[in-house]
Formats: sequence, C-alpha cells, structure tokens
Amino acid sequence: MFQSDDPNYKINYKLFIAYGIMYELMMRLYQPFQAKFLQRLGGTDVHIAFMSSLPGLVMAFIVLPGAIYLNRLEDKHKATGRLIFLSRFFLLLFAATPFLPKALQPILFVSFVVMMSVPNSIYLTSYQSFIGDLFEPQARADAIGKRNMFTVPATVILTFFTGLALNHLPGTEAQRIGLYQIFYVVAFIFGMVELSIFRKFRISDTHIQKKRIVFNFKEFMSNKKFTRFLKSSLLFHFGWQMAWPLFTIYTISVLNANEAWLGYLSIGQSLAMFFGYLFWSKQINKFGNHIITAVCTMGMALTPVFYILSPNLSVLLVSASVSGFFTAGTISVLQTDLLEVIPQEKRVLYIGLYTVFTNISLAISPLVGSFIKETYGIHIALGAAAFFRMVGSLSFFKRSRHEKVEASH
Repeated sequence: MFQSDDPNYKINYKLFIAYGIMYELMMRLYQPFQAKFLQRLGGTDVHIAFMSSLPGLVMAFIVLPGAIYLNRLEDKHKATGRLIFLSRFFLLLFAATPFLPKALQPILFVSFVVMMSVPNSIYLTSYQSFIGDLFEPQARADAIGKRNMFTVPATVILTFFTGLALNHLPGTEAQRIGLYQIFYVVAFIFGMVELSIFRKFRISDTHIQKKRIVFNFKEFMSNKKFTRFLKSSLLFHFGWQMAWPLFTIYTISVLNANEAWLGYLSIGQSLAMFFGYLFWSKQINKFGNHIITAVCTMGMALTPVFYILSPNLSVLLVSASVSGFFTAGTISVLQTDLLEVIPQEKRVLYIGLYTVFTNISLAISPLVGSFIKETYGIHIALGAAAFFRMVGSLSFFKRSRHEKVEASH
C-alpha cells in the first residue's frame, strides 16, 4: 500500500475498499439482469435500446448544471451523500413496477431507469472529484485498482447465486418477477449501507474549497491536455456505448441466454477483471496513464469481434472473460487519466463538462447501433462498434506519442 503523510489516508483507503464492495453488491443485484427483467415485463429490443440511450440524453442536460451547483457548496461530502440516497431510492420503484398496469410496465420501468440517472449522474461526477480529494496522484491507481480487485470475490459469489436463484427457484413467471422484486429491495438495503460508509470518509481541510470558481467554457477548452484526452475518449466512448445494448440483444435474443447464463457470463468477466485490476494498476504506476489507456482501449476494441465469433454461450463465456481483462484496465486508467489532466481547484467542473460530452455520446450511440442492427443485422452493428472503439484507441496512441514529443522539447 502507498505510504502517505496524510493522517486520514489509511482509514480512507480501507473505507474506499469497503465502499466499493457495497456499491458493487448493490449494482450486481440488479444490473446484470435489468434487460431480462424488462423483457419479462413485455419490453422489446427498442425498449432495451432506449433504456441504454435515454439516460445519456438526460444526463447531458443535467450533469453540468449539477456540477456548477456542487462547486458552489462548501460541504460537497454531505451533498453527495444526499444524491446517493436519492438515486438508490429508485430501486424501490423498480420493485414496485410489476404492481402497475401491465401495458405500461415496460415504458414505466424505462422511465424509472432514466429518472434514476439524474441524481446518479451528478453523484458520479462528484464522486470522481471526491477520489481526487481522498488520494494523492501517486496513490490513485493503487487505491482504485485495489478497490476494484477486492469487490470481485463478493460480486462473483452474489452474481452466481442470484443467477441460479432466478433460473431455478421460481416455478412460475409471477414467482420469477417476485424474486426480481426481492432483489431490488435487498439492493436498496445494500445502498443504504453504502451510504453509511460514504459518510465516514475523512476529508482534509486543505481539500475544502474556500472560494467560488466560475465556469468558463472557453477557458476549459483551452486546456490542451484536457481537450486531447476528451477527443480521444469521445471517439472510444461512442463505440463503447454503442455496443452495450447490442451485447445484451446478442446474448439474450440471438444466443437465448437465461438468467443463469447471464450470471455465468458476469462471473467469467468478473474473475478476469479481478486479475486485470491487479495487473493494470501496476502497469499504470510503471508506464503512466497515457500508454496504458491506449493499450487497454485497443483490447476493448476487440470485444465486439469476440461476440461476432461466438456462435454459442460457451464460446461467449470465454470471450466475455478475455474482454473483462481489458475492461478492468480501461475502467481504472480512464479515471486516473482524467484526474491527471485537470486542475485540482476546478476538478468538479471539468469532470462535469467531460461527463456532459460522454453522455451526449451515450444518448446517440446506442440508437445508432440499434439502427444499424435493424438495417443490416446484429453482426454488422457489432462490427461498427468495434470500428469506433478502434479509432478511439488509435487516437489515444496518437495522443501519447504527441505528448511525448512535446515533453522532449
């Protein structure tokens, strides 16, 4: 573990890992099966595509005003806690959806997912900035990698049993829906434990912003390191996000995966991510963010190709596991890379602006993927997603080379 002079470092390090575990347990109780639940409520491929894209559209309009508001608050810690509670409350609305009129259940469930994205997106913006306050730059990759690594065993066990339970315990469709509802309620309970841990983080007085920072778009976009990262990240995100509903549709509609198989796929990917987090955190510390961002995104560019080459669920299990290794690196390095290219005093606003752009991509790319799928088929759509991911990865390689040359002069 990185040694720090900050007296709060060790307790925050332990809380960071515990918080990550509870957050992932909450997410894994519903996220891997969310599309299947929507399908069982009567949802179609169009509903699944909208469930992926509409949150991005909403967040594109909400995140930056939310970041500006948070930036004006002296106690961001307390405000972020309120956002956690509000976003987790929607889990109870998910559980209540089957009690609503049958014909409206699919669209209402999608609506709840979209509304949940409002507080959740502002929370994630604040939380990313919060990590910058908790840990020094040298410690971030280690802390993020260790947090992600320790979450894997707990989430693997939970995902395995939830998948088995959903597939084997219910005798009827109504009982299966009821089990989903129980999972949503338990996820909410995990969310409340997550919130209690979050409130225990200790923030040094040196990280409390005393003066108000004014948002100036031109000033922010004149930061060359930030704009280079932003351009490359947006190209990659377009292909990354385009594939999300396509993976779900391919897995459920083409390969006919049930809840148990969704659990197996999630477990395979999680186990690969366990080793990935451990491996890539060391590589980030050794080689720096720039080159590892390019390498990991290149690995993720191959994921849609793996899906195309997977004719059955057994092969897809191997493909998903391989892709999980690079996904672990991408998740870790994009976070540390972003924090590296933005100034500390305006961190929340920079992250808010970055999130706006990535959510505009999220609003568009799944619908583009869905259009290509409906027009040319699922395999061509996956190929298009791979292409955009590859372009983004090459852009990261170009950025890395450019900044090396710039630093040498």
